[in-house]
Amino acid sequence: MVNTKYLPLSITTRLGIFMAIILSSACAYHVGGTGSQDTQPSESSTINSDPYKEETMTNSVTPFLMFQGKKAQEAIDFYVDLIPDSRVEETHHYGDSNPDFADWIMFATATIGGQTVRFSDSPIKHAFDFTPSTSFLVECDSEEELRRIAAALELDGRVLMPIDSYGFSEKFAWVEDRFGVSWQLMYGSLIGAQ
Repeated sequence: MVNTKYLPLSITTRLGIFMAIILSSACAYHVGGTGSQDTQPSESSTINSDPYKEETMTNSVTPFLMFQGKKAQEAIDFYVDLIPDSRVEETHHYGDSNPDFADWIMFATATIGGQTVRFSDSPIKHAFDFTPSTSFLVECDSEEELRRIAAALELDGRVLMPIDSYGFSEKFAWVEDRFGVSWQLMYGSLIGAQ
């Protein structure tokens, strides 16, 4: 028998409540296992003391951009041309493994501003896409470079924060490009400056 008492809540609300319970349990575990208000880690509570985490990492963490439709190659070319210290490392197409999408990018790797980024075209239409809450932060060498990159990114995109001084850098802009990828551009960081 289904308990109908909780059915009026949306799935999002139920998932949010579930995640809050899980996160509060995890936080209690990491601050001493008792749920106490003490937020200082104990001497035995270090980053490597988690029994589920290995002491060494044999792989890497890399940003991965999945594009819906055939957009990855255009995005890669655009970013490599626009951002200094960028180049294509490797590209693999679906080819015979998926003949309907043979010339789409199954997997590609590029260095964008010195950062390894992976790319893919998804032949499947998903109910999600990129969000501004995840973005690339580009620390520019000059205000002119910031303005040049911002101008190129905002073409057919949108400005989330226009170029200005917001108190944490001399100049800053936040732009979503035409592919939906967000970029924070900063020149002259004031954080940590005395």
